[in-house]
Amino acid sequence: MDKLKFKHHLHEATKLLFELTKTLCYNDLHENCRYLITPNSRTVDEHLSEEEILILKKWNQYEGKLLTAWQIVDLFHHDNKVPVWIDMTIYEAKSDVTVINLFCSRRLRHEAELMHQGVPPFHVLVSIPPENLKAEINGRFDVNWKKNHDGNQKPKGILTRLKKLIKKN
Repeated sequence: MDKLKFKHHLHEATKLLFELTKTLCYNDLHENCRYLITPNSRTVDEHLSEEEILILKKWNQYEGKLLTAWQIVDLFHHDNKVPVWIDMTIYEAKSDVTVINLFCSRRLRHEAELMHQGVPPFHVLVSIPPENLKAEINGRFDVNWKKNHDGNQKPKGILTRLKKLIKKN
């Protein structure tokens, strides 16, 4: 797949993702999008080619960083090969930006070898919260549920722990 076609597929998949998400979530989605790269594993495995290992190491440098569509194209497109599959979900809807998570294969393939019909390699999904985290309004839920849940699960910083220790003594 050439670079322009991949960029077009990213754009089309993003539009489809917005349409699908709006049917299930009550959030307003801002057209200004940024993307997160989440490989299916951040570790190097022996089944990866040398090229895929180098690319994975580069992707890992962008962990947690918000990227533009063109940055995604540059990071995912290599000699007409792209990740064999990319699951696309909205991770966060803010007033000024919509953050889209790209959970992807570390393996790179040519267009004929890609998974997912429609706009390969993209597969648009909506991450549905478990019942105990689902706060619905008119049958729709908050698309930010995972971001909020992840934020609540992070361990407290070293300074917070030190302050608690000092207060105890």
